[in-house]
Order: sequence, then C-alpha cells, then structure tokens
Amino acid sequence: MPTPAESKVSDRRFTPEPDSISAEDVQQEFADIFAELREADETHSTISHLSSRFVTEPNVDFSGGWQLQLRNLWHLYYVAGKHCNEAAVSPLILQIVEISQRGVLPRNRLNSDGTAELECAPIMVMAGTRQVRQFLWVDLPLLVPAMREYWSHDCARMSRSQRVRISFFLGSLAATSTGQWAYGLCSIALVLLRDTLEKDRRLVRVGVEPGGEDSENTGQSTDMLTIADLLPAVSTWLVQAGSRIVQLCEAGDGTTQGWLTTAPPDDVYSLGPLAVEAGVQPVFGGFNRLRWFFWPHRLDAIGAEAPGQETGGNSTPFVQRVKAEKQMVRRVAHNMVYAASQSNSSIVQELLRMGRLPL
Repeated sequence: MPTPAESKVSDRRFTPEPDSISAEDVQQEFADIFAELREADETHSTISHLSSRFVTEPNVDFSGGWQLQLRNLWHLYYVAGKHCNEAAVSPLILQIVEISQRGVLPRNRLNSDGTAELECAPIMVMAGTRQVRQFLWVDLPLLVPAMREYWSHDCARMSRSQRVRISFFLGSLAATSTGQWAYGLCSIALVLLRDTLEKDRRLVRVGVEPGGEDSENTGQSTDMLTIADLLPAVSTWLVQAGSRIVQLCEAGDGTTQGWLTTAPPDDVYSLGPLAVEAGVQPVFGGFNRLRWFFWPHRLDAIGAEAPGQETGGNSTPFVQRVKAEKQMVRRVAHNMVYAASQSNSSIVQELLRMGRLPL
C-alpha cells in the first residue's frame, strides 16, 4: 500500500504501465512532477504550515498528525531522489539545505503570570531505543531516521540504477553541511558498506547477462543481493561523501571533535561477520579507523584476479562478466583511497606509510 506521500505523487499524473514505458520515460515523468511541485512551492507551503503550528500551538502533539506531515514531506524528497536524475534532484538538495539554514525556530511560552517568554522547544525523536532532542529547523527533525527507514525497506527491491540515484541524493546531502543531520545521513552509507563488504556474498549471479539485473524486484531480500548489485551505490557514496565518511571514522577513534558523531541505533552501526573475524572492534556510532581500513582491504581481496585470469583464460560470458565486475571493484577501492587523500587525516598518514599514496 502506498504511503500518503507516494499517493500524493501518483495523484499528480504518473500512471506508467511497466511493460510499455522505459526507465528513461519514468525518470522524466518524475522529474516533471517534482518540477511542478517546486513551481507550486508546495514543500515551502508545508514547511510554513508546520512552522506556524509550532509557533502558535504550544501544546501541539508532535507524535500525531504534525509528525506524519513532516515524515510525508521527507518521503516526497526520498521518492524524488530515487526516481530522478542528478539534474532534477540538485534543486531539491538545495531546498533541504536552505530549510536547515533557517536555524532554530523559537516560539512564545506563556508563564503562569500571563507573560510571554521566548523559548526554543525541542522535538523528541526516537533513534532506535533512544530519544534524541532535535530543533526546528536546524536539525531537520525526523529526516535521518526517516531516510534510514526508507533505505532499509527499499534497498533489496530497488533496481541498481535506483540505488545509485538515491545514493547520489543522500550522499550529496551529507556533503553539503556540517550539521549533525548531514553526518547522520552517513549512517546509511555505513549500512551499505557493511552489507556490501562485511558479509559473505557472491560477486555476481550465475546465468544472468550483463545489464539484465537492473530492474525492481519486490520479492527480493537483502541476503539475495550480490556485491555487483550494491557496489555502484557504494561507489556513488564514496564519490559524493567519501571525505565525510573519513571524518566520521577519525571521530570514532576520538581523534577529532566528538560532535561529528550522532550515534544511530545499534542495529545500524553493528559490525558485519567478516569485519568481526578481521578483528575490527565495535565502537559507539559505528565509524572508526580500523573499520575504514578493512573496507579497501576487502575490496582488494574481491578485486584480485584468480590465477590464469590475467592472461584471458576461459572467455565465457560469465568469466568476462566476473572480470568486468572485478575491475569495478578495483575502481571503487581507488575511489575510497582517493576520497581519503583529500584530507590531512591520520588515515592519510597511514596510507602514505602503506605506499598507497600518491595514487
């Protein structure tokens, strides 16, 4: 059943027939819809309405319809990120950043003597089993837990292209701000990296030709995905927000300011079995230097050519496909190291000692 936000989008005029419309047509359809939403200033209207209720209704119930409206707004952005190309979502990314730049929204609180006092009232947001205080609009309340929830629900069923598009959207958002919400979005990258590199998965499926897997599959679970299914999304995150991930890994070891980390729920930052076997230690928040170094090491192992493959060997379509995916793995390892090289971190110093820099 579609969520209210999905229904809101579909009610506009999006009625594709899966067998008669191409992926490019779907992207253009969604791009047109969200262009109309921007022209109608619909998102700003929702923000203005929620702000007005917050300011004028001191006893508003944030756990009811008010919170549902805010979640629907974030879901609208999520749908855009999943279905629209980079050019179409870039203005939406700027919109979200602009919303956060409004700062803390104060309101008047009536004292017992009838006088009014200005206050900055927090909204309590659940992060797993913990409650977190967030403020309108600087913290973009509910954005991070909502996006984590949508990713967890959609990851397996999305096509590869959709995973890349939503990773571009989320990674770009994470790279645009130094607010806690931006670093919080990186917890989605943490889940993706764990699922891709810290679990034992097949590289590719047997018997599927190249390009034949880029379609939605509502009956698919995360355990059924291959490394090749997830790796393009990993690469996109590294290109867009690789330096943010390095910052968080430095912060996890206490080598930089602690405010960079806002710990996600336990099930988000837990280690995968391969990382545990490699001796990576869990930390509060999930990011640390040892875990970061595990990822390129794991990519090196996946991308290594088997004996005989360097000279061509068996040239069956499946072997050719494996070789192509291994080349992709090596490019992702390069992107990860390159992203780290853009900072003067202790990770960079270690990479220099290892001889992995300069590239």
